[in-house]
Amino acid sequence: MSSLPKAEEDEISLKRSQLRDEITKLKEERVKLVKQFDSLRDRRTELIEKVKQLRTQIETVRGEFKVKLDQLNKLKEKKDSVFKEIQGMRKQLDEAKKSSTQQQPGLRPEVLRRRIKELEWRVETSSLPLDEEKRIIQKIAELEKKLAEVKKTVKVREKGTVSRAEYLAKKVELSAVKEDISKVVAELNEKKRILSSLKEERDKISKEIDDINKKMDEVSNSIKQLNQQITEKYNELDSYNAKSRRMAEQSRQENITRMGENEKEILEKKRKDVEEKLKQKKRLTFEELYILYGDVDRNNGKDNSNIH
Repeated sequence: MSSLPKAEEDEISLKRSQLRDEITKLKEERVKLVKQFDSLRDRRTELIEKVKQLRTQIETVRGEFKVKLDQLNKLKEKKDSVFKEIQGMRKQLDEAKKSSTQQQPGLRPEVLRRRIKELEWRVETSSLPLDEEKRIIQKIAELEKKLAEVKKTVKVREKGTVSRAEYLAKKVELSAVKEDISKVVAELNEKKRILSSLKEERDKISKEIDDINKKMDEVSNSIKQLNQQITEKYNELDSYNAKSRRMAEQSRQENITRMGENEKEILEKKRKDVEEKLKQKKRLTFEELYILYGDVDRNNGKDNSNIH
Protein backbone atom coordinates (compact mmCIF):
# COMPACT_ATOMS: atom_id res chain seq x y z
CA MET A 1 0.00 0.00 0.00
CA SER A 2 1.20 3.53 -0.82
CA SER A 3 1.27 6.34 1.72
CA LEU A 4 -1.24 9.24 1.54
CA PRO A 5 -0.01 12.40 -0.23
CA LYS A 6 1.58 14.77 2.23
CA ALA A 7 -0.06 17.70 0.45
CA GLU A 8 -3.49 16.36 1.40
CA GLU A 9 -2.43 15.96 5.04
CA ASP A 10 -1.09 19.53 5.05
CA GLU A 11 -4.30 20.79 3.50
CA ILE A 12 -6.40 19.07 6.17
CA SER A 13 -4.15 20.39 8.94
CA LEU A 14 -4.37 23.92 7.51
CA LYS A 15 -8.14 23.69 7.23
CA ARG A 16 -8.43 22.50 10.85
CA SER A 17 -6.28 25.41 12.00
CA GLN A 18 -8.37 27.86 10.00
CA LEU A 19 -11.58 26.44 11.46
CA ARG A 20 -10.23 26.75 15.00
CA ASP A 21 -9.29 30.38 14.33
CA GLU A 22 -12.73 31.06 12.85
CA ILE A 23 -14.43 29.44 15.85
CA THR A 24 -12.31 31.53 18.23
CA LYS A 25 -13.24 34.74 16.39
CA LEU A 26 -16.91 33.79 16.33
CA LYS A 27 -16.82 33.08 20.08
CA GLU A 28 -15.12 36.42 20.73
CA GLU A 29 -17.79 38.17 18.67
CA ARG A 30 -20.48 36.25 20.57
CA VAL A 31 -18.97 37.34 23.91
CA LYS A 32 -19.16 40.96 22.74
CA LEU A 33 -22.77 40.55 21.67
CA VAL A 34 -23.68 38.85 24.95
CA LYS A 35 -22.12 41.76 26.87
CA GLN A 36 -24.02 44.19 24.66
CA PHE A 37 -27.25 42.25 25.27
CA ASP A 38 -26.67 42.28 29.05
CA SER A 39 -25.93 46.01 28.95
CA LEU A 40 -29.14 46.66 26.99
CA ARG A 41 -31.13 44.53 29.42
CA ASP A 42 -29.71 46.42 32.42
CA ARG A 43 -30.54 49.73 30.74
CA ARG A 44 -34.07 48.51 29.99
CA THR A 45 -34.56 47.46 33.63
CA GLU A 46 -33.39 50.91 34.74
CA LEU A 47 -35.76 52.65 32.32
CA ILE A 48 -38.71 50.43 33.30
CA GLU A 49 -38.15 51.43 36.93
CA LYS A 50 -38.12 55.10 35.88
CA VAL A 51 -41.39 54.63 33.99
CA LYS A 52 -42.95 53.08 37.10
CA GLN A 53 -41.83 56.07 39.18
CA LEU A 54 -43.18 58.47 36.56
CA ARG A 55 -46.53 56.69 36.50
CA THR A 56 -46.73 57.01 40.29
CA GLN A 57 -45.93 60.73 40.04
CA ILE A 58 -48.52 61.17 37.29
CA GLU A 59 -51.20 59.49 39.38
CA THR A 60 -50.26 61.71 42.35
CA VAL A 61 -50.44 64.91 40.29
CA ARG A 62 -53.72 63.76 38.73
CA GLY A 63 -55.12 63.32 42.23
CA GLU A 64 -53.93 66.79 43.21
CA PHE A 65 -55.38 68.18 39.98
CA LYS A 66 -58.77 66.62 40.76
CA VAL A 67 -58.75 68.13 44.26
CA LYS A 68 -57.96 71.57 42.81
CA LEU A 69 -60.62 71.13 40.12
CA ASP A 70 -63.23 70.31 42.76
CA GLN A 71 -62.07 73.35 44.72
CA LEU A 72 -62.40 75.50 41.58
CA ASN A 73 -65.93 74.25 40.90
CA LYS A 74 -66.97 75.06 44.49
CA LEU A 75 -65.43 78.52 44.21
CA LYS A 76 -67.31 79.12 40.95
CA GLU A 77 -70.53 78.04 42.61
CA LYS A 78 -69.80 80.42 45.48
CA LYS A 79 -68.98 83.22 43.04
CA ASP A 80 -72.30 82.70 41.24
CA SER A 81 -74.15 82.67 44.58
CA VAL A 82 -72.47 85.87 45.83
CA PHE A 83 -73.00 87.50 42.44
CA LYS A 84 -76.74 86.72 42.64
CA GLU A 85 -76.86 88.20 46.16
CA ILE A 86 -75.13 91.33 44.89
CA GLN A 87 -77.62 91.61 42.04
CA GLY A 88 -80.49 91.32 44.56
CA MET A 89 -78.91 93.95 46.79
CA ARG A 90 -78.36 96.21 43.82
CA LYS A 91 -82.00 95.89 42.91
CA GLN A 92 -83.01 96.77 46.48
CA LEU A 93 -80.72 99.80 46.44
CA ASP A 94 -82.16 100.98 43.16
CA GLU A 95 -85.70 100.58 44.50
CA ALA A 96 -84.78 102.43 47.72
CA LYS A 97 -83.22 105.23 45.73
CA LYS A 98 -86.28 105.48 43.49
CA SER A 99 -88.63 105.50 46.50
CA SER A 100 -86.55 108.16 48.20
CA THR A 101 -86.68 110.49 45.19
CA GLN A 102 -90.47 110.15 45.05
CA GLN A 103 -90.88 111.51 48.62
CA GLN A 104 -91.34 115.25 49.36
CA PRO A 105 -87.91 116.72 50.18
CA GLY A 106 -87.20 119.01 53.10
CA LEU A 107 -89.81 117.57 55.54
CA ARG A 108 -88.67 116.12 58.83
CA PRO A 109 -90.75 114.00 61.20
CA GLU A 110 -90.06 116.30 64.16
CA VAL A 111 -91.40 119.37 62.32
CA LEU A 112 -94.53 117.54 61.29
CA ARG A 113 -95.13 116.21 64.81
CA ARG A 114 -94.69 119.65 66.31
CA ARG A 115 -97.07 121.19 63.79
CA ILE A 116 -99.67 118.49 64.49
CA LYS A 117 -99.41 119.06 68.24
CA GLU A 118 -99.80 122.82 67.78
CA LEU A 119 -102.95 122.34 65.75
CA GLU A 120 -104.34 119.81 68.17
CA TRP A 121 -103.60 122.16 71.07
CA ARG A 122 -105.41 125.01 69.27
CA VAL A 123 -108.48 122.85 68.73
CA GLU A 124 -108.51 121.75 72.37
CA THR A 125 -107.90 125.14 74.01
CA SER A 126 -109.58 127.58 71.66
CA SER A 127 -113.22 128.27 71.00
CA LEU A 128 -113.25 128.09 67.21
CA PRO A 129 -116.07 128.38 64.79
CA LEU A 130 -117.22 125.07 63.45
CA ASP A 131 -115.86 125.71 59.96
CA GLU A 132 -112.44 126.72 61.29
CA GLU A 133 -112.27 123.72 63.62
CA LYS A 134 -113.22 121.45 60.71
CA ARG A 135 -110.52 123.02 58.56
CA ILE A 136 -107.86 122.53 61.29
CA ILE A 137 -108.86 118.90 61.80
CA GLN A 138 -108.51 118.29 58.06
CA LYS A 139 -105.09 119.95 58.20
CA ILE A 140 -104.05 117.67 61.07
CA ALA A 141 -105.14 114.63 59.00
CA GLU A 142 -103.07 115.82 56.05
CA LEU A 143 -100.03 116.36 58.29
CA GLU A 144 -100.40 112.90 59.84
CA LYS A 145 -100.56 111.44 56.35
CA LYS A 146 -97.37 113.31 55.41
CA LEU A 147 -95.76 112.17 58.66
CA ALA A 148 -96.51 108.55 57.81
CA GLU A 149 -95.00 109.04 54.36
CA VAL A 150 -91.92 110.74 55.82
CA LYS A 151 -91.52 107.91 58.34
CA LYS A 152 -91.71 105.45 55.50
CA THR A 153 -89.09 107.43 53.59
CA VAL A 154 -86.81 107.46 56.63
CA LYS A 155 -87.17 103.72 57.02
CA VAL A 156 -86.40 103.20 53.34
CA ARG A 157 -83.35 105.40 53.66
CA GLU A 158 -82.19 103.54 56.76
CA LYS A 159 -82.77 100.25 54.98
CA GLY A 160 -80.91 101.56 51.98
CA THR A 161 -77.93 102.54 54.12
CA VAL A 162 -77.73 99.09 55.70
CA SER A 163 -78.10 97.35 52.32
CA ARG A 164 -75.38 99.54 50.89
CA ALA A 165 -72.97 98.36 53.58
CA GLU A 166 -73.97 94.75 52.97
CA TYR A 167 -73.67 95.36 49.24
CA LEU A 168 -70.12 96.65 49.59
CA ALA A 169 -69.21 93.72 51.87
CA LYS A 170 -70.57 91.28 49.29
CA LYS A 171 -68.57 92.97 46.56
CA VAL A 172 -65.43 92.57 48.70
CA GLU A 173 -66.36 88.91 49.24
CA LEU A 174 -66.87 88.47 45.50
CA SER A 175 -63.48 90.03 44.82
CA ALA A 176 -61.86 87.63 47.32
CA VAL A 177 -63.59 84.65 45.69
CA LYS A 178 -62.41 85.78 42.25
CA GLU A 179 -58.88 86.09 43.62
CA ASP A 180 -59.10 82.57 45.06
CA ILE A 181 -60.36 81.34 41.68
CA SER A 182 -57.40 82.98 39.94
CA LYS A 183 -54.99 81.29 42.37
CA VAL A 184 -56.62 77.87 41.88
CA VAL A 185 -56.64 78.33 38.09
CA ALA A 186 -52.92 79.16 38.24
CA GLU A 187 -52.32 76.05 40.37
CA LEU A 188 -54.34 73.95 37.91
CA ASN A 189 -52.30 75.32 35.01
CA GLU A 190 -49.13 74.42 36.90
CA LYS A 191 -50.49 70.91 37.53
CA LYS A 192 -51.27 70.63 33.81
CA ARG A 193 -47.73 71.73 32.97
CA ILE A 194 -46.26 69.17 35.38
CA LEU A 195 -48.55 66.44 34.01
CA SER A 196 -47.58 67.31 30.45
CA SER A 197 -43.89 67.26 31.36
CA LEU A 198 -44.20 63.92 33.20
CA LYS A 199 -46.17 62.36 30.33
CA GLU A 200 -43.66 63.65 27.80
CA GLU A 201 -40.79 62.15 29.81
CA ARG A 202 -42.74 58.88 30.24
CA ASP A 203 -43.44 58.65 26.50
CA LYS A 204 -39.81 59.45 25.69
CA ILE A 205 -38.55 56.71 28.00
CA SER A 206 -41.19 54.28 26.71
CA LYS A 207 -39.96 54.91 23.17
CA GLU A 208 -36.39 54.31 24.30
CA ILE A 209 -37.53 51.03 25.89
CA ASP A 210 -39.17 50.03 22.59
CA ASP A 211 -35.94 50.87 20.73
CA ILE A 212 -33.94 48.82 23.25
CA ASN A 213 -36.33 45.88 22.84
CA LYS A 214 -35.84 46.02 19.07
CA LYS A 215 -32.07 46.25 19.52
CA MET A 216 -32.14 43.33 21.98
CA ASP A 217 -34.08 41.27 19.43
CA GLU A 218 -31.48 42.13 16.79
CA VAL A 219 -28.59 41.23 19.11
CA SER A 220 -30.36 38.03 20.20
CA ASN A 221 -30.85 37.02 16.57
CA SER A 222 -27.19 37.80 15.86
CA ILE A 223 -26.18 35.60 18.81
CA LYS A 224 -28.38 32.79 17.48
CA GLN A 225 -26.78 33.15 14.06
CA LEU A 226 -23.32 33.06 15.63
CA ASN A 227 -24.26 29.95 17.62
CA GLN A 228 -25.43 28.34 14.41
CA GLN A 229 -22.22 29.32 12.64
CA ILE A 230 -20.13 28.03 15.54
CA THR A 231 -22.05 24.74 15.48
CA GLU A 232 -21.52 24.47 11.74
CA LYS A 233 -17.81 25.20 12.14
CA TYR A 234 -17.55 22.61 14.91
CA ASN A 235 -19.31 20.07 12.70
CA GLU A 236 -16.95 20.87 9.85
CA LEU A 237 -13.98 20.65 12.23
CA ASP A 238 -15.25 17.29 13.52
CA SER A 239 -15.46 16.12 9.92
CA TYR A 240 -11.88 17.13 9.25
CA ASN A 241 -10.75 15.64 12.58
CA ALA A 242 -12.41 12.37 11.64
CA LYS A 243 -10.80 12.50 8.22
CA SER A 244 -7.45 13.25 9.83
CA ARG A 245 -7.90 10.31 12.22
CA ARG A 246 -8.79 8.02 9.32
CA MET A 247 -5.75 9.18 7.44
CA ALA A 248 -3.56 8.72 10.50
CA GLU A 249 -4.97 5.19 10.98
CA GLN A 250 -4.45 4.42 7.32
CA SER A 251 -0.89 5.69 7.52
CA ARG A 252 -0.32 3.64 10.66
CA GLN A 253 -1.65 0.50 8.98
CA GLU A 254 0.56 1.17 5.99
CA ASN A 255 3.54 1.58 8.26
CA ILE A 256 2.70 -1.65 10.05
CA THR A 257 2.35 -3.45 6.73
CA ARG A 258 5.53 -1.89 5.46
CA MET A 259 7.40 -2.90 8.61
CA GLY A 260 6.09 -6.50 8.23
CA GLU A 261 7.33 -6.74 4.66
CA ASN A 262 10.72 -5.39 5.64
CA GLU A 263 11.02 -7.97 8.41
CA LYS A 264 10.14 -10.74 5.96
CA GLU A 265 12.78 -9.53 3.52
CA ILE A 266 15.38 -9.40 6.28
CA LEU A 267 14.42 -12.88 7.54
CA GLU A 268 14.59 -14.34 4.00
CA LYS A 269 18.02 -12.86 3.48
CA LYS A 270 19.17 -14.34 6.80
CA ARG A 271 17.72 -17.72 5.80
CA LYS A 272 19.73 -17.70 2.56
CA ASP A 273 22.85 -16.79 4.47
CA VAL A 274 22.28 -19.69 6.88
CA GLU A 275 21.70 -22.11 3.99
CA GLU A 276 24.90 -20.97 2.37
CA LYS A 277 26.70 -21.47 5.65
CA LEU A 278 25.17 -24.92 5.94
CA LYS A 279 26.41 -25.81 2.44
CA GLN A 280 29.83 -24.82 3.55
CA LYS A 281 29.35 -27.20 6.50
CA LYS A 282 29.97 -24.55 9.00
CA ARG A 283 28.69 -24.77 12.56
CA LEU A 284 25.22 -23.16 13.01
CA THR A 285 24.09 -21.32 16.11
CA PHE A 286 20.71 -21.96 17.78
CA GLU A 287 19.38 -18.71 16.29
CA GLU A 288 20.57 -19.77 12.84
CA LEU A 289 18.88 -23.14 13.28
CA TYR A 290 15.69 -21.29 14.33
CA ILE A 291 15.90 -19.15 11.21
CA LEU A 292 16.54 -22.17 9.00
CA TYR A 293 13.95 -24.61 10.39
CA GLY A 294 11.36 -22.38 12.04
CA ASP A 295 7.94 -22.12 10.32
CA VAL A 296 7.54 -18.39 9.86
CA ASP A 297 4.13 -16.93 9.13
CA ARG A 298 4.72 -14.78 6.14
CA ASN A 299 1.70 -12.64 6.95
CA ASN A 300 2.98 -11.37 10.29
CA GLY A 301 6.62 -12.52 10.47
CA LYS A 302 6.10 -14.49 13.70
CA ASP A 303 7.39 -18.00 14.43
CA ASN A 304 4.50 -20.44 14.68
CA SER A 305 6.59 -23.68 15.00
CA ASN A 306 7.43 -25.52 18.18
CA ILE A 307 11.09 -26.53 17.93
CA HIS A 308 11.38 -27.53 21.55
